Amino acid sequence: MEQLFTFVANHPILVGAFAVVLAALIATEFARMTRRWKELDTTQAILLINRRDPLILDVSNSTDYANGHILNAEHMPPSRIESGNAQLLKKSDRPVLVYCKNGQVSPQMASRLSKLGFEDVNVLRGGLAQWISDSQPVTRGKAGKSAGGKQDKRGGKQGKRGKRDKAPGQDVKPEPEKTDDAPASEADAENGGEARRE
Repeated sequence: MEQLFTFVANHPILVGAFAVVLAALIATEFARMTRRWKELDTTQAILLINRRDPLILDVSNSTDYANGHILNAEHMPPSRIESGNAQLLKKSDRPVLVYCKNGQVSPQMASRLSKLGFEDVNVLRGGLAQWISDSQPVTRGKAGKSAGGKQDKRGGKQGKRGKRDKAPGQDVKPEPEKTDDAPASEADAENGGEARRE
């Protein structure tokens, strides 16, 4: 025991750093165990989407949302969650999946949603970056009041090129790039290349 006191007396900076790291680790674990939301990996998020029809909230900025988001995700900037958005509060009985670009902001928003009365709040671990890394589809479109993308006549969401987006978990083949001398898609090729250019 005397050697321990000697070590502490001779290395106060090292012992202090160890104490700070240990305290931070304990605080982090305590916060993780007492939080009121769950963190899901991509597979768990897909199961949630396919089985329970959650409210999917993209809390990234509008540019990131327009560049790509999960199908049927509603763009919800953190400021709208912080202010207790009335439209959002009407949906507090639904499960929620929250994500951002890389998983840094969504845990804070999940905590806020829990405080606002949402009981089943889930965060996509790693955010949209992990979703894309796991080869899951995204859709493109500008942020607005709707969940993004245009409605087609069949009621499905359309992505940037007007194609119906597939649900998470389905294989999505990348579309070939449009060129002036090649049809824009397989359907255009079947129609003799008479595709309407936007």
